[in-house]
Amino acid sequence: MSARVPEPEQGMILVNVLMFVAIASGLVLLMINREEVALDRSIRSREAARALAIVRGGELSALSALQRDARVAPEADYPGEPWGAISENGIAIEGGRFDLAIADAEGRFNVNSVRRELDPIPQLLFLRIAKAAGIEEAKAVAAIALIRERGPVQDLRPLAVFLPPEQAQLLARMVTALPGDTAINLNAATPELMAVLFDPDKAGRLVAIRNRQGYLSKDDLTREDVTLPGGTRFKSDHFWVRTRATIGGTVQQGATLIQRVERKEGAQSVPVAVPVERWRNAAIPPEVPGFGG
Repeated sequence: MSARVPEPEQGMILVNVLMFVAIASGLVLLMINREEVALDRSIRSREAARALAIVRGGELSALSALQRDARVAPEADYPGEPWGAISENGIAIEGGRFDLAIADAEGRFNVNSVRRELDPIPQLLFLRIAKAAGIEEAKAVAAIALIRERGPVQDLRPLAVFLPPEQAQLLARMVTALPGDTAINLNAATPELMAVLFDPDKAGRLVAIRNRQGYLSKDDLTREDVTLPGGTRFKSDHFWVRTRATIGGTVQQGATLIQRVERKEGAQSVPVAVPVERWRNAAIPPEVPGFGG
């Protein structure tokens, strides 16, 4: 027969048991929390991978639409064409939403055009644009010198940093930064830029015509008794596409600058649409258009 445990020792045993139970409970909770965190990370990882795949799918649809347009309607580019109809705003998809914005990238003056050798027209046009934005001529001349000496810029931020916010915002309505030397598409030019390219009254009438019928042509300019300004045309080679996929609690966003180029296929040259540069999430530059609505 075993001896009876004294009451003080019984109390200590009970305390020890309770302490071990508390420790064990804490360890179990910690294991459960870790499993939940790992599961949550796994879910977010799967959501992010799926959202990114959808973003890339949006880019592919834009490439396909722009390439098709270049082959069947190469004379002009304007948003009323089929490529403009692929835009989506908050469309429901399995597990979330999808947005796509596509826009002509040549509706503004390409500031890198001032690097053109033996042709002062781009520099003179930039000076006129800068004046319309309220920028002092000395600053505009300095900007031209900076671009010509240090090479092309990827976006307008190196120029905007020296300007008051209101001037930088107005300049961004008329100027962009694209690779190479590009023309201005009058079917995409902003009203502010149109007022620099034409007499303001005629520019207003041309914008009204464009809003009414969706595009401009040489006949429209002739009826307004104006000629096609140097460095302008009615089609484009560069386009922006911006896509966003929301799956569960995960959002992935991408932007791509697309260029249409001629490529040899046998004995013929055919237009193809290719991605020039891609950005994701916070790295997307301010020139990329936002989503509608």
